[in-house]
Amino acid sequence: MELKQKESYENSKKIMASYGGRELFGQFITAAFGFNVLFYYESVIGLDSLYILFGFTIYSVWNAINDPLIGYLMERIKMPWEKSKGYRRVPWMILGAIPWLFSYLLIYMVPAEWDPTVDASYQLPVFFWYMSTILIYDTLLTIYDVNVISLYPVKFRGLDERRTVQGFGTILGILGLVLAVLIPSFVIDQEVAATYISSAWVSVGFGLVFFILIIPGIWENKKIREENQQRILQPETAEVESFFKETFKAVKDRRFMMKVLFFYGYQVAGVMIQQSARYIIAYILRDTGDAADLSFILLLGGMLLGALISVPLWTTLSKRVNNNKKMSLAAGMIMFITFIPMIFVEGVIGWVISLIFFGIGLGGQWFMDPPTMGDVLDDIAVRTGKRQQAIYYGFQALFIRLGYATIVITIALTHILTAFPPGSPTYQDLIDNSPNPALALFGIRIHSAIVPAIIVIITVLIFWKYYDLTPEIVAENKKKLEQMNL
Repeated sequence: MELKQKESYENSKKIMASYGGRELFGQFITAAFGFNVLFYYESVIGLDSLYILFGFTIYSVWNAINDPLIGYLMERIKMPWEKSKGYRRVPWMILGAIPWLFSYLLIYMVPAEWDPTVDASYQLPVFFWYMSTILIYDTLLTIYDVNVISLYPVKFRGLDERRTVQGFGTILGILGLVLAVLIPSFVIDQEVAATYISSAWVSVGFGLVFFILIIPGIWENKKIREENQQRILQPETAEVESFFKETFKAVKDRRFMMKVLFFYGYQVAGVMIQQSARYIIAYILRDTGDAADLSFILLLGGMLLGALISVPLWTTLSKRVNNNKKMSLAAGMIMFITFIPMIFVEGVIGWVISLIFFGIGLGGQWFMDPPTMGDVLDDIAVRTGKRQQAIYYGFQALFIRLGYATIVITIALTHILTAFPPGSPTYQDLIDNSPNPALALFGIRIHSAIVPAIIVIITVLIFWKYYDLTPEIVAENKKKLEQMNL
């Protein structure tokens, strides 16, 4: 038994850990984006909620084209470096990741004199700055992300190896979230716009270090480079149909669509609570200054602690149960159940306890997602005879961005309907400026717990009903892929 496990590991533990570090790199920046950007523009800068709602409608339309299109182009384009050296993914990752870090900084660099709370004529310039910078940020992230996750199923092929890699990824991703909570908290004064720029500079510096650390893991080894060159020499294995035909094939694939819909549900739930954290602290816990920083660390720390302590549990259970669908459903149900007390809880202790248990479910979803997606892509490769995972990861990236758009649109629409006053960074400001403070406070409960709970349970039930990849089919697909040399 031990010999068989060693034979299935094509990469060293150092390489697996380095690749798992992509979660550290990605989560460190995307979590900081989620924690701070919306609150920064709405509550600190004073951008009207209606502009935010309109902006993310445009953002959603852009993502409906951008993410699948980039995934498609990554399969269709054959760059000189692939033809001569066999490097297919790494150059694109570098071209996407480094500019992406600096685009994150650009989001916060709204000219200081543009103050919509003093002069309403600045609403439109701030809106255009907001809109253009997040579109640049998102496009560069997609170029990097589609390529780094497309490498996963071809570099790590065994089931145990994939789970081991994601074990590293889950732990390092949690570390990335922890650092995204801690490091900005030492720099940001929740009510002072300039401190967000300083925090972004710090994030860029750490991000560059983290990217260097993942290079060994994301590097395409000799075997993969030879396969990339073989793909070009054998056109039938690299043939990609038109964008609309490939889009239709992806949308028509029920197993794939059930997987990404489930992914969308847990992503929305996990990120919406993070997006809502500063609102919870400012308006429900009513903290300011150092007390707000401490509460931010405690709340997000509770969630991350739950996720961290759950990793050994999910690792052990996944190998014992050997059924990715069952494990994913269990994690989804835990997330749903733990949202319920968040609708009512008041004090910081109650929030921390709720978020610890929520983190356990989130850790399970985080751990199970890449292996489950690997099962789906293996199944598609068996049925089509081709490895074109970038196309499908492009669609998954679309669901990530649609999830983020869902979150921001939900928060913005809730704030519009509940009379939340923009440019009110503290509880007292909300009381003074809102025509209905009680309704505005309940709106924060809506986007913190009620809406994400509904989305989670709907996607869990759909996944349970219609996703039909069993362990037997997964095992049979592995055999077929070996025979097909895929």
